[in-house]
Amino acid sequence: MHAYIVKTSDGYLYPFAGDVSLTDDKEQAGHYLSTDEARQTAEERGYYDGGFEIVRVEIDEHKLNRQ
Repeated sequence: MHAYIVKTSDGYLYPFAGDVSLTDDKEQAGHYLSTDEARQTAEERGYYDGGFEIVRVEIDEHKLNRQ
């Protein structure tokens, strides 16, 4: 299956302690099921168009990293 991750100039968004934080490790990035969900999460964290990139990744459903 595919999912989406959010890459910013500060790192990748990832779930942490019930919230969203940043990591430099692409493998720890949080997975979003749609570009809309990824965009909304980025914008809620203060990143807007041009300040982040949504990257499509292929992932095993059992390895999804979600909040």
